[in-house]
Amino acid sequence: MIRPLTAVLAVALLPLVPRAAHAQSAPAAPAPSPSPSAAPNPIGPAFGANDPCTSIAAIVTRPSVTNSVCTVRPNHVEIETGYLNTSNEGGGNAVTYPQALIRIGTQIPALELDVAPPNVARANGGVTTTGTTDAGAGLKYVFGYTPKLNYGGQVFFSAPTGLNGFSAGGTSASYALNAGYTLSPVFSLATTVTAQSLSNGAQHWSALVPSLVLGASLPNGNGVAAEIAQFTHATGPGTPTRTQYLGSVYHDVGPRVQLDASFAFSPTAATGRYRSVGFGASFYF
Repeated sequence: MIRPLTAVLAVALLPLVPRAAHAQSAPAAPAPSPSPSAAPNPIGPAFGANDPCTSIAAIVTRPSVTNSVCTVRPNHVEIETGYLNTSNEGGGNAVTYPQALIRIGTQIPALELDVAPPNVARANGGVTTTGTTDAGAGLKYVFGYTPKLNYGGQVFFSAPTGLNGFSAGGTSASYALNAGYTLSPVFSLATTVTAQSLSNGAQHWSALVPSLVLGASLPNGNGVAAEIAQFTHATGPGTPTRTQYLGSVYHDVGPRVQLDASFAFSPTAATGRYRSVGFGASFYF
């Protein structure tokens, strides 16, 4: 969802020259009315002529696995929240909320600080268990952009702060490369490749998560997206790769608020089939 915006304005004035030394001076022409200045972008100023990160739709990163390339502007904060209900094919379901991600624009242009507080998690597999997930933090940066392509990266680390069985039991890390490409004024592609270092108590292993999403920007601040993502070693060392499909819709409620809804499912029997429904909201300050 790349929406570049440029504006150039030039005004020239020519002096009046007297026709003769003893002639009466001609009355001065009225000065032209100044053109009204453009209203400031509520997201923040663009960093260049081709900067695509000038709308909330370009910056919000939920609910897909694929991360947006864009970062929050300096002196601004974005808060993303959500609710996710996942049902397993074999029975039972899990709920997580508020799925908060606090994104803070730093004084270094194109660099943001990300903070993920713990989620409340509830699992029901015959017995209901409620706890909290691990907290984490990271950094995200836009490396560059052209009229059609933008690219960046991020790192994220989590600590074993979760309770009641909802913690990884060790430190986890993610290193991601993000890219977006504008196909047309309506359609765009985005991709993320994430290398993960995961924990499950005493177990430690690496995984790779590639994802690709096709998005369509619709009139009146609406949009839809379809995504495919894969998770190698999905449930532990040497375990099979999980595939997930996700569809989502969003609506911009003004320039600083976005609502979203999503549906996802995994058909991979070896890692446990599931389906999930999610809802969310993002707020830009």
